[in-house]
Amino acid sequence: MQLRSIDENKYQAYLDSIEYADFLQSVEQSNKLKSNGWQVEYLQFVENDVVKASAMIGIIPLMKVFKYCYVPRGFIMDYHDKDLVSSVTKVFKEYLNSKGIVYAEMDPAIQLQQRNQDGDIVEGGFNNFDVVENLKSSGFLQLPLKTGYDLSKECRFVSVLDVKDKTADEVFKGFISKTRHNIKNALKNSVKIRELSRDELSILKELVNMSGEKQNYDTFTLEFFENEYDHFKQNVKAYMAYLDVNEYVSNIEDGIKKETETIERANETLKENPYSKNSQNRLKIATKNLESLQKRQEEAKEIKSNCSDELPLAAAMFLFYKGEVYYLSSGSNERYKKFKGPYALQWYIIQKTIEEGNHTYNFYGISGLFKPEEEGYGVFDFKRGFNAVVHEYIGNFILPCKPFIFKIYNNLKHIC
Repeated sequence: MQLRSIDENKYQAYLDSIEYADFLQSVEQSNKLKSNGWQVEYLQFVENDVVKASAMIGIIPLMKVFKYCYVPRGFIMDYHDKDLVSSVTKVFKEYLNSKGIVYAEMDPAIQLQQRNQDGDIVEGGFNNFDVVENLKSSGFLQLPLKTGYDLSKECRFVSVLDVKDKTADEVFKGFISKTRHNIKNALKNSVKIRELSRDELSILKELVNMSGEKQNYDTFTLEFFENEYDHFKQNVKAYMAYLDVNEYVSNIEDGIKKETETIERANETLKENPYSKNSQNRLKIATKNLESLQKRQEEAKEIKSNCSDELPLAAAMFLFYKGEVYYLSSGSNERYKKFKGPYALQWYIIQKTIEEGNHTYNFYGISGLFKPEEEGYGVFDFKRGFNAVVHEYIGNFILPCKPFIFKIYNNLKHIC
């Protein structure tokens, strides 16, 4: 087994030649790492002139004298081949040792075991326990498997919607009734979607801040969103769900006019036939509808006076990469949650995912906790409503390259 260092163009050509790679293994991600001070290298593991494994690695100083290596989403290789894993690990460790690296870490996007929409393990479903054992037997240490959110690590639990070979109607029918109802209501109530330009990313940031304050979590900076936009270029899009205020006001006015006319006709009929049950029912329903519309009209006037033609409801950033669409980050205006902006936004992107021929919509991170009282349940439940299935990845693995130094460092930092 030989290890070759290749340039960016050759690595990109390799990625173009294979069916799947995670966006965190992309050249765009490597450029993002470089901008944050990482040294990036592209490696290929070759046997008889055949590429058996490939990786993009990031290296950064550790304790001033030494270095740390991170392999985003691990090697691109067949982890089920025990001999291959062993050979690649041996050559990789020797290479890292020569560069003064204390330890390497990776987090392969490989499912540990099959789970369903509710997060339950599927009886008789698949698992990749052999991958874990192959890595361990090759010298990797598996970090403890944890649930909950950890911003220092990539997501271990994600929600994924498979849309391959499905129509939008088929996918929509798979949503739970509440989700379908909320989408229909949003669209009926003049909720629209449009793309945000780079100069408008502050709208996304403001909505993200609203959600962070409401749910008490740290949020990404505007610079983060701008960096994603700049590094991934056409692969990253930001979209906003907004209330079309003018259309909303107009629709209410039309509704008031319609219900007023219904009330007038019912009253005219009741003058001639006071005991008409149909007219009494029409009058009762129309009166109730009119009262509701008048309340909405007052609210609409307030909205109109406080904003322009668009009322931002929700916004999110999405990444399109090799047939998979990733839902990276979002925020919404809790005050106007009744308009169901997040539902309209998700449905728009799911339709776009299908229209552009992608096979997967990845709702991305969830906590891995699936009971109502547990952390992150609301986010998981929202994504589950779109028929998204839980993917549990195998976790993070450490490869000590300088055992003595790593032992000292581990005693200080309690890595594993």
